[in-house]
Amino acid sequence: MSDLIERDGIPEGFKVEVFDGRVIMTPQSPEQDWTVSDVKDAVKAAGIARERVFGDVLITFPGENDAAPDLTIVGFDAERRRNSYSCVDVLAVVEVPSEPDDEKDYVRNVRKYGRYGVDFYMIADPFKKVVTLMSEPQPSGYGRVVEVPYGETVEFTLATGERVTVDTGTFPTRDAREQ
Repeated sequence: MSDLIERDGIPEGFKVEVFDGRVIMTPQSPEQDWTVSDVKDAVKAAGIARERVFGDVLITFPGENDAAPDLTIVGFDAERRRNSYSCVDVLAVVEVPSEPDDEKDYVRNVRKYGRYGVDFYMIADPFKKVVTLMSEPQPSGYGRVVEVPYGETVEFTLATGERVTVDTGTFPTRDAREQ
C-alpha cells in the first residue's frame, strides 16, 4: 500500500485502503470533500498548525489494517515516518461515509480507533444529516457517543488543550437513493 501511494499509483479523486485483506478503492464525493474542508477550516480556526492536520494520509496500526482517514489531527510531537504516522500520535479522526450505513466507518473503525486510543472519532454523515462524536476510547470502541444533527455545533477539546468548534450548518447532505 505504501509503495502504491509513493508511486502516485492511485487515480486522482479516489481513496484506496486495505481492509480485512481487501483493497477498497472509493471515489471521493463532493460532499466528502466539502465536509472535510469545513472541518479543516474549524481546526485551523482553533489554532492547530496545518502540519498536524491532514487528510487521506496513511496511519499505521500495529497488527491491524492501516487506515487513511478523511481527516486526522495528530499531537505536537507526532513523528512522520516517510508518508505515514503512527496511530499513537493521533488525537482525532473525522470520517465522511461514502455510502449509507457504511460498516467500515460505523463498526470496524469504531472498534479499531477505540482500541488504539484515538481520543475523538467523528463521523459526519451526509445521508443521515447527523454528526456522531465518539470519545472515551475503550478496547471495544467508545464509552461516550453523542449525535448532533446537522445545523448545530460540535465541540471537543483535544488532549493538548486545544478546543475545536465545528459549525455543521454548512455541511452538505446527500440522498441515499443517489448511490
